[in-house]
Amino acid sequence: MCGNFLVGADGIGSAMRRLIDPAARPAYAGYVAWRGLESESRVPDDLLELLSGRFTFFGSRGMQMLCYLVPGPNGELEEGVRRVNWVWYMNVAERNLSRPMTGRSGKHFAHFLPSGELMPGTVEEVDAQAGSSLPPQFARLVRLSEVFMQPVFDLPPYRMVADHAALIGDAAGTVRPHTASGTSKAFGDAAGLAAAMNGWTPSKALPARGLEEWEVRRLAHLAKLSEIGIELAVTSSLGVANGRQFFDSE
Repeated sequence: MCGNFLVGADGIGSAMRRLIDPAARPAYAGYVAWRGLESESRVPDDLLELLSGRFTFFGSRGMQMLCYLVPGPNGELEEGVRRVNWVWYMNVAERNLSRPMTGRSGKHFAHFLPSGELMPGTVEEVDAQAGSSLPPQFARLVRLSEVFMQPVFDLPPYRMVADHAALIGDAAGTVRPHTASGTSKAFGDAAGLAAAMNGWTPSKALPARGLEEWEVRRLAHLAKLSEIGIELAVTSSLGVANGRQFFDSE
């Protein structure tokens, strides 16, 4: 394979980042996000009435859950085809991650457990934890959902350009999800890189100064986002050393 300029946008497990900087690896932040994304047509009317038109939130020590409606799979905004999106954060020690991250297929997932892969025993544990820890409305929502899960990682961005290559999005560095900036961060990276490369062709020398200035600006922005995300997590005792723990295998 050959090319003139390579852009790595291959996510938190980036193969390209491993080539550019093998020492830069995601570090587990100490908590996970259980998630659900259900068509509103599958949600009982009384529960949908509570959730629709609101950003619903619940928090307790070492745990946080939030829920809101999002567009349908093709961007639909009409009632009946939107989706109910929820995220339930909880502290899980790293030693206890292996079991929930092993899917029905027998595959062990490193960064994300897809929908449909949750083992039956884990489903039962999630439902039981919801029943004992969440308001009954949220517990119902968890039980009717096809739950998936992603551990939360830290990967402070400190390098985005290397010779004829650049990293953007989570390949360059990830921030905590509480900043709600994953998509906008990736768009910002891509738009800034495009501006820095504007007018360049393979017959010309790389716009080194433009790339350097873009990298400096983006790294400063991403470093600040990273700090804010950690601060937001700490306020809910997420990922802290003395936080309440869940899914303990011992």
